[in-house]
Amino acid sequence: MSPDDDRAGPTGADHETPARPRARRPNWLPVAIAVVAAMLMVAGVVVVSDLVAGDGDTASDITPAADPNAPDSAATALRDSRARLASVDCDPPELQPGRESARAYYTGVLDCLDRAWRPVLDRMGVEPQPASVDVADVRTTECGELPPADRALGLYCDADHTIHLPYSRLATAAGETHEPAFLATLAHEYGHHIQALTGVFAEAGNAMSDADAAVESEVGRRFELQATCFAGLFLDATRANRGAEAAVQDFADWSGVDSHGGARLQKQWASTGFNGGSVAACDTWSAPAADIGGTGTPDSGSGAPASP
Repeated sequence: MSPDDDRAGPTGADHETPARPRARRPNWLPVAIAVVAAMLMVAGVVVVSDLVAGDGDTASDITPAADPNAPDSAATALRDSRARLASVDCDPPELQPGRESARAYYTGVLDCLDRAWRPVLDRMGVEPQPASVDVADVRTTECGELPPADRALGLYCDADHTIHLPYSRLATAAGETHEPAFLATLAHEYGHHIQALTGVFAEAGNAMSDADAAVESEVGRRFELQATCFAGLFLDATRANRGAEAAVQDFADWSGVDSHGGARLQKQWASTGFNGGSVAACDTWSAPAADIGGTGTPDSGSGAPASP
């Protein structure tokens, strides 16, 4: 199945379709990532990463709105704060082959992410909560079943603030020592962590609740492209360190037109964050449709197609 098929994701053929919840926030946030590591392989490898919502609570005092684009939403408050990340010296251990090296690399980058994003959380009055990375080949998470290896790179679970990145999956897709892919993927997933802490994650779930497929897909793209833009902000905060600019370029190898806007828009929003200066640059919620993409939108990026 193509990752761009509306059926792909937690409610697709690989998952029992959950009943739509009565509450405004759905139990599953049906957004899929398609990551293509074409740079290292003649035939691009397609890996879909499902983002799953659990029962995590926002760390913000702002009550999540029904629509992230609402004037009183957490997403709007975050934009209007014009908060900037702190520039940080980030020197994680060199990425070497093997699970333990990846774990050490991620741990080092997580420390950088925490330090860089702290001024934004402080500005928003949000209590920092650390994220963790699990590189084990787990089958279940606090947010439910991890999708199978041929579908999923990993997921961010808001219930326990864990980024699940089973080592064998990214190593197979991008190569064991391709640092830009590891850095870009973690920075993007940490962007979801920031969305969770500030209330944007819950608002995206609210907007998807009882929405038709077209609206659900559009909200998903705005949500994912904002996380990519947040990754760009972090990479700018560490641009003096190794791998930052290469990681921005790595987003050109991400695909998934319906789920993530496609390679061109992934690279565009990563670059927007990298050059934007503050979180205001990452307001995907009020961005025009041409900057969000979807079915029928030309995608001229260099990434391989979102289906093998």
